[in-house]
Amino acid sequence: MTTAPRRGGPLRPPVTAPLDGLLAGLRRGLFPAGAEAESAALSHVAEWHTVVVLARRHHVAELLLRGLRAAPDLLADTGIEPALRALRDRAVRRGWRQLGALKHATDRLAANGISCLVLKGIPLSQRIYGHPLVRDALDIDLLVAPETQHAAEKVLSDHGWRLALEFPETPARNRWHGRVAADRAFVRGGTKVELHPRLCHNPHYYAAAFEDLWARRASVRVGTATFRTLGEDDEFLYLACHGTRHGWPRLDWLCDVAVILARMAPARLERIAHTAAQQRLDIVLSSTLRLCEAAFHVEAPTPSVGLRNGKPRGAERAAGEKRAAFIAAAAARTWGAREKPAPGSQLPLKLALKLGLKPDLRYVLHEMSATMIAPRDWARIDLPDRLFFLYFPLRPLLWLTRKPEGRGRAQRRDSPSAPLTGELEPAALRKPASSAGEREKSPPITQILSAEGNGEAAPRTRRLRGVFCSFVRAPVVVKVMALEAVLLLLLAKLLVKYVPMRRWRHRLSTVEEPGGPPFEGRRLARKVARVVRRVARHVPFRAVCLPQAMAAQWMLRRRGISSRLFFGARRPLRPATAPPEERPASGMDFHAWLTVGDACVLGGAERDTYVALPPFDHVA
Repeated sequence: MTTAPRRGGPLRPPVTAPLDGLLAGLRRGLFPAGAEAESAALSHVAEWHTVVVLARRHHVAELLLRGLRAAPDLLADTGIEPALRALRDRAVRRGWRQLGALKHATDRLAANGISCLVLKGIPLSQRIYGHPLVRDALDIDLLVAPETQHAAEKVLSDHGWRLALEFPETPARNRWHGRVAADRAFVRGGTKVELHPRLCHNPHYYAAAFEDLWARRASVRVGTATFRTLGEDDEFLYLACHGTRHGWPRLDWLCDVAVILARMAPARLERIAHTAAQQRLDIVLSSTLRLCEAAFHVEAPTPSVGLRNGKPRGAERAAGEKRAAFIAAAAARTWGAREKPAPGSQLPLKLALKLGLKPDLRYVLHEMSATMIAPRDWARIDLPDRLFFLYFPLRPLLWLTRKPEGRGRAQRRDSPSAPLTGELEPAALRKPASSAGEREKSPPITQILSAEGNGEAAPRTRRLRGVFCSFVRAPVVVKVMALEAVLLLLLAKLLVKYVPMRRWRHRLSTVEEPGGPPFEGRRLARKVARVVRRVARHVPFRAVCLPQAMAAQWMLRRRGISSRLFFGARRPLRPATAPPEERPASGMDFHAWLTVGDACVLGGAERDTYVALPPFDHVA
């Protein structure tokens, strides 16, 4: 990005944005033959700390370090080599642990006669980069046949792997999770292994039988171990499908695809395009080619089957071209963010991306059903299996009341003002300080969101979640009363605010009635009043004493219980010097309460300080 010179002023030097600098460094590391073309862009990067933060987020520290080491003078001037080496060393340590865990898991499965294929990870890094630890992987993905999934889970459990679930297991939840997600995560020694019975969560996305994938498998040797992986064509199409479905949030995924694509022969791309056309994945392949060309300047050979110039053929060409351009543009817009978006923050955009990937009705229906229920909701609200259907209507509410996690601390940790000096790690790699003095300097919003043992009130999202959990666990009778109270409180609020009192006061019982209700009636009256009070605290409008009393009286009348509504007035206790907005217009305070027989069931806490007014029925 070049800054235009000011009229009559000196010429400003061009400035490269941090994301453009990161891409230039990656291109220099992935394709050394064209390194000279990236030197100009790298020499004009000003915010190198932001480049380090982006490299940390996209897990490309080693690839960026390779690109910058080709220009030693530039690397010495930037001063970011210690930070990149620290990121690289941390990824290498994680990779060594994963290599041992991968060999342990695959050997145990093979010893029990269970075939598995390793997806991505260490074998992919060995195949395309020539070293198993260049590619930073966060977990291990193993593909097994669907009929051997339970046996594979038992083998891992018997050999020290612990099943890691974010929700309590029940038969209904396991059935739904196997339908929409299918993968099962196991943890051992800080390493996570995910068992997949199919390539994608959506069985209608990239449908490939395990037997066919196993017949086309490839072997990758890492040290003394040999791992079975997907064939070259299957692996490229799987990487394209996996990255596109997630919206390409990380550049390391696209680096893998770009390196494979740069070495690909035209005949091989023809085979992949033919398979994509059969699977109706033309949009996926087209958007992947667009991103590789835009980010890494990789010009792929033009396939003649299924695609033309990177665009789908036939009647769907125009629509497919627009969808592919939209997917590529949406992915590129997220790369410059310093932190990965919070879970659920981009749900509408991700849903739109997923629904537009494949023009297939079964695929779309499966994506919509998977979006309607999330396993994290099962941990937040524990419903029995007989009420599992309630998760469908509750999903929008649970998504709206989600709690943001750690955004403020991450942004402070990655602020551009953090120094990068000497051999110290950047602020992006340091642990947040925990001293008492530094905690006192944190902004109030962080204290409100965290509420860590300081006696503060819980945030609104947590309070709403607790109210909703109480509503779900309440008996059916109480749920019906609560819904009825919401409607009647709204009706009473509208009447009091917008309708003159003379038009609706005849609907209130303000005179004594002979006798009182029996004991059960008084007990039910107290229960109704208690429900109305609790509901009035959480409705999205202000329901004071009069709407509460009116709603409670209408509910009691429907249940055959007579009640009396009292109005009271008193002089305000506020001094006359109080601001006008704090004094009532009439100079009096009013209150309403409800009695059943001799007992006051609603609004009786302050009735002794008010003088009851004559009943409406006696007013001419």
